[in-house]
Amino acid sequence: MKDPKLIEQTVARALAAQNVELVDLVIQHQGRKAVLQFFVDKVGGVTLDDCGELTDKIDSILEMENLIDGAYVLEVSSPGVQRVLKKPEHFKRFTGERVKIVLKVTLNGRGSFTGVIASADDNAFVLDDGTNQFRFEYNNIKKANLDPVLEF
Repeated sequence: MKDPKLIEQTVARALAAQNVELVDLVIQHQGRKAVLQFFVDKVGGVTLDDCGELTDKIDSILEMENLIDGAYVLEVSSPGVQRVLKKPEHFKRFTGERVKIVLKVTLNGRGSFTGVIASADDNAFVLDDGTNQFRFEYNNIKKANLDPVLEF
């Protein structure tokens, strides 16, 4: 398998031409097969039909660019309500939304925080936990996901 970053960049570029964002790529291995999970989004959301069409498009990109050696399983889905936040653009877009983050290096002995994104720029974002505000540099974020309060 080629470099995962190369796979992500190549597919992201092709999808962007169709106004589809590659939110995340997760690669796992099941025996000799690689499982590639592409999480995609677009304005208005992603439908099941979109996922089917994008599966075909991504599969053809992987084949044409010869990005995968051997057998693989391809999965394409929406990022869901607890979508991952990876890029500064994600934090900017979801300002005002509740998130849960896990840090690479702890802050005041804490490794995870939950709160609302108060603001975001190209280098960091401010999280408001209801009591305090904390500024986190993106390079210290191990994992970040939307954490909506779901009411039934």
